[in-house]
Amino acid sequence: WCNDEYRHGESFALIMRANPKLLQGHNVWWIRFFLLAVYATMYVRDHRRPILHHAMGLDSTAYDQEVFRITNAITQQVFPIALDIDHKDFRSGLDKMVEIAEAFDLAKSQSGPIARLQQAWHGARATLQFVRLYFLPVKSQALNPQVRLRPIW
Repeated sequence: WCNDEYRHGESFALIMRANPKLLQGHNVWWIRFFLLAVYATMYVRDHRRPILHHAMGLDSTAYDQEVFRITNAITQQVFPIALDIDHKDFRSGLDKMVEIAEAFDLAKSQSGPIARLQQAWHGARATLQFVRLYFLPVKSQALNPQVRLRPIW
């Protein structure tokens, strides 16, 4: 979280707010997809490769939850929706994504037609789990007319 990221974020916010249609209608579904893709990718990556967090004495789950909270507070300044990271099924859904990624990687480490079928199966499971997370309720908010990101932490 550096100043450059905030400048990029402010530029992005200005572009989005200068084109209000980007924040309305079917684009809200794309915003939802973007946010979930970022959160799910980070969570799965951090839990599949926890070496850095362990080296710093951090728990990957606690770290990711804090990053989600900070990121949600930032996105609420730009987007008309935010993921409900406190929903009872959000974290368990991400944990399921980690389990599926592990099973996929195990199948990928093997060869032959059974391994390819297992990869396809786990890919389908991951897609279904992502869809489940996608359709969890989100939080809606009115956008502040002042387009400027406030530091959150």
